[in-house]
Parts: sequence; structure tokens; C-alpha cells
Amino acid sequence: MLFFALIAIHEISHVIAGYCLGCEYEKAVLFDSNFNGPHTELICNNGINEFFVYIGGLMITSIFSLSFLLLDTNEKNMSFLSLGVSIVLSSLDISLVLSSQAIIYPLITFGFFFITIGEYFLASSYIKEGFSFSFLKNKKFLLEEEL
Repeated sequence: MLFFALIAIHEISHVIAGYCLGCEYEKAVLFDSNFNGPHTELICNNGINEFFVYIGGLMITSIFSLSFLLLDTNEKNMSFLSLGVSIVLSSLDISLVLSSQAIIYPLITFGFFFITIGEYFLASSYIKEGFSFSFLKNKKFLLEEEL
């Protein structure tokens, strides 16, 4: 659920950036029946610098991701996971800004590094907490023959 929300926030961020820069037509498409991936449709005729429109997706999803650090629970480690997904989602946008397709691979690697760190921190925080099967305590499991 969190990762679908990140995709929605990412695409809406492009729309917000385009609106703030004076684009006339803004639309975020999360699902397209023609099997196109999520994308944003903008028409900007005023010669704006597209850099801010492209980077808007990464900036706002990064702020959203880092907001998990404010939590006082184990879920604060979700910030690394969502930041990694944000970087992976934004790799194509950044490659368009820098006019280099070669930058995609290091960005995806960097994003997966954050995802791996986030998985490690999230799992270790639950292990330190002490995982138990206490929900099974005092449960009587009947065999099929006893039913």
C-alpha cells in the first residue's frame, strides 16, 4: 500500500510542480488501460525550465519518505525503504534532466541500496523487540478427525 502511495505522490508531485510553474494542462495518470505505466501529462508553453517539473517527483516523495523518521516506532525504518523506492521511481526523470541514459543504472543501484538498508533496519528492529508466537498461546488445535 505504501509503495502505491509513493507512485501516486510521485506523479502528483509533477502535477504540483507544473501547476506552480504555470503549465496549462496537468494530469497524473496512475493506471492506463493501454498498459502504459503511471505518467504525468503536462503542457507548458511558457518556456519553463523542465528541471523543476522532473525533480519535483523526487523531492516531494523524499520529504514524504523522510517524514517516517519522525515516528517513534519501528516503522520509522520504513523511511529507508520508501526513499529507495523514490530514487528508483525518479531514475528515469533524472536521466531526462541530465540527458544521459547511463545515469539510470547507478541511480537504481543506489535506490536498491537504500531498500536493502531499510529491510535490514526494519527486520532487525523487530528481532530486537523479540518476536514471539504469543498469539498461539492457549489455542487448541483440533485434528481433522476430532472435528
